[in-house]
This record gives sequence, structure tokens and C-alpha cells, in this order.
Amino acid sequence: MQQHWLNRSNNGKLIIYALGWASTPDAVAHIHTPGYDILCLYDYRSLPPLDPEDFASYRSIHLFAWSFGVWVSERIVSALPLTRAVALNGTPLPVSDEYGMRLRVVLRTMQGLKRVGMAPFNEKTYGGLENMPALQYPDRSIDEKIDELNYLAEQAKADSTPIIPWDKAYIADKDEIFPPAKMEAYWHIRSLGTPFHAYHYPFADPAIVLNELPE
Repeated sequence: MQQHWLNRSNNGKLIIYALGWASTPDAVAHIHTPGYDILCLYDYRSLPPLDPEDFASYRSIHLFAWSFGVWVSERIVSALPLTRAVALNGTPLPVSDEYGMRLRVVLRTMQGLKRVGMAPFNEKTYGGLENMPALQYPDRSIDEKIDELNYLAEQAKADSTPIIPWDKAYIADKDEIFPPAKMEAYWHIRSLGTPFHAYHYPFADPAIVLNELPE
């Protein structure tokens, strides 16, 4: 796993972005949140838990977890004293016939990467390649992304009990990666689940984050 600080100024307030598979900090670099330190987690080819002692100086920690990042957060962020936890287009059971993506769909994605690259996935994720965020950070190779997806699929297909007390879950109506009906099924029984108009990528409008932060 890679950790990248978009801002580290000892503000006392922290935003953690647990990004989705194949992401980089470009996904959220355009979201301006003055007064917050910002940590991005991505490239999940290993999942070392975050040490609470490393974050003891923060009086508030806000988690925004996207897609596979929801499950990842359960593994590596749950020990932190979270002020608010928001799930975006994902569930804690991402490889699941009932609450996530079917394993065969994930495997088919892996098989197609070598042949067609990331373009078809990105087209669905962003609702068109023209809607992808500007690239400022180094991308990773197809082989690294395949390794990451293989690791996530193997680890996440086993049953796991959610730990994080999620405060809100957003469900995009045009998500073509993580089925909206599966997300609704998971979050509804927990009295969570807020629909919004977007593709799988949730951060095109920064308001999705800004509206969840205290004024």
C-alpha cells in the first residue's frame, strides 16, 4: 500500500481518502479543504494497518472510502478514532453475489487488462475518458494493477465482519462498476444509503466531500 500526503501541516484535523483500485491521488487532488491535513491511501498490494499512535495528534479524523477502499478501510483504518466515516460507491463486502461484485466479473476484468488496457474500465468509471481527473502523479503499470486487483479479490472474497460504524453511504445512480442494487441491499438494512447522480467515480463534484465536513 502507498500513502501520500496531499497536505501535512499539523492542522489538528485530518481527512483520509481510501481510494479505489488502480487509483492515484489525482482522484481527489482537486478537492480543496483548507484547515485539514490530507492523506491518500492507494495501491493495495499489501495492507499494513495504520498505527493509531501515528495519528494521535489529530482531534478529528474524517474518512472517505471509495469502492474497494471501503473494504480496505475495514482492514487498515478501523483502529483509528474516526470522527466520521463515509462510504462512496462500495460496501465492506465488495466480492459478493449479494452485496458486491461477482467474483467472475472481477476475474474477467483482470483477464481483459492485458488485452485491452485500462480504457474500457476508465470509460465506465468516469462516464467517458474526457471526464478523468487531470494527471499529476505517476501512473502504475498494468502488471502492478493486475497484481493489486488479484490481491484484493483473493482477500476480499472471504466473509469478514465489518468493524467501522459507517455514518453515511453514497450510492451513484449511474455506477457501472459496483452495482447500485447491491449497494442498496447492503446499506438499506443498516438504515444508510444516499443516492446521488454520478458514475462510479464520486469526486467529480467536490461537494460530495465538502458537504460532509463540519462548517
